[in-house]
Amino acid sequence: MRIEGLNKWSLPWAYGLKVIIGLFFLFIYTEFYGNGTLDADAGIFMRESRILNNVFSESPIDYFKFLTGIGDNTYLQHKYLLETHLWDAGAQSLINDNKNILRIHSLLHFISFGRPVIHVLFFCLVSTIGTRQLLIGIASKTDLNKNILFWSIILIPSALFWTSGILKEPFMFLGIGLLARGLLAQMSQLKRGTLIFLGVVLLLGFKPYVILSFIPALLFIGFHKILPKFKIIGSILLLTIITSTSLLIFSKKREQMVHLITRKQQDFKNVGKGGIFAWNGDGFYYFEPSQFPDIIINEDDVQLKKPLKATLIDHGGFESPIPILIPKDGTKWPIYFMSEQSQGYIEIENINDSFSQLLINIPGAIRNCLLRPYISDPGTWMKYPAIIEMWLVLLFIVYVFLKRRKINEGVRVIIVSLLLFIFTLSIIIGLITPVLGAIVRYRLPITIAIVIIGLLIIKPHFKSKSKV
Repeated sequence: MRIEGLNKWSLPWAYGLKVIIGLFFLFIYTEFYGNGTLDADAGIFMRESRILNNVFSESPIDYFKFLTGIGDNTYLQHKYLLETHLWDAGAQSLINDNKNILRIHSLLHFISFGRPVIHVLFFCLVSTIGTRQLLIGIASKTDLNKNILFWSIILIPSALFWTSGILKEPFMFLGIGLLARGLLAQMSQLKRGTLIFLGVVLLLGFKPYVILSFIPALLFIGFHKILPKFKIIGSILLLTIITSTSLLIFSKKREQMVHLITRKQQDFKNVGKGGIFAWNGDGFYYFEPSQFPDIIINEDDVQLKKPLKATLIDHGGFESPIPILIPKDGTKWPIYFMSEQSQGYIEIENINDSFSQLLINIPGAIRNCLLRPYISDPGTWMKYPAIIEMWLVLLFIVYVFLKRRKINEGVRVIIVSLLLFIFTLSIIIGLITPVLGAIVRYRLPITIAIVIIGLLIIKPHFKSKSKV
């Protein structure tokens, strides 16, 4: 399993470093977010996966149905998982990646007995394997020594932090690594197909929007293979023409896409602004934090002190929000979700089901995704590492272009593909995400892609003598 040219202790040392950072991850989510208790996304995944694990003690068959997704589990969900919020993602999600991370954690509970450290050990192993796959994939496309290449990937600060935690990023990183190795490394067609398939399945299962962002890059690669000349420019033009024509011809599908993005933006803005989502039996009443003084907030429910304007929301669904005046009649509504405004909340332009407005918002979306947070932005001390990292990455790219090597057509294709991926994913994240902390986490694949571009272009002081 060793990689020729890579120090035999590199993988064990990298795993050990990831475990240390994983413990720091638990500290942040316990002391910073949870005041002594594991909280936020990490805490929710642990608690709700424990509920899923408990199903096994009541019915191993029902637990197996949850793990596999076989059959309609609506009745079982109401029977066992009413206390969970992440298992049902609503109609917007074609693939509920929350279910898959809950399944993984629920299996680990059999050996961890609820100790998050055991989960960290496993997730760090997954991401370390992902690093190995990514290294093998890109090693033959660069002149860098494999040890330098390996540690350049490992020590990307945001990648080190998020892929050492117990969220979805370790499995996303493994998916990216398998996909990169399958597409770039030399191997048999059977092995290549297997690795690509596994990579796509992992990305679909844990970060569907990432594999969606790969589609323009994969189309570009396909066009490049079939065009006889002017291959790169021609492929970009062909991709642009086909995309533009499709948006014009399939107007109904375009409107559905814009509406879906609008709804996701609206839901994310409501969560980012904070407030109360109260279940009324058919949907959710959404009350903003400014309305809290006019609401009696009990432990599990709310009622009004006076008639109040609210928004009827199909949270996670496709129906547009409806403003509504709720009378004061003593009714109590169960609290589904309640929070204050996120400290990193920023205003982003509403799309409002308008394709033209979506296009207008694209430059700002890319800017927000690639450059923020700014020093002047709201947030806690945790924004400063993100600020430093992104500007260091951008300065690295400037340095790389000054110290670039001569690259062949194959490497140029990889670089253009990565740029298309960066562009697409930046638009998706920037259009719908109004919380800086979420932007920093979601753009992890972008950060990795930018660094890989630099590693492919840079001219090393000492050329590597070994290839995978």
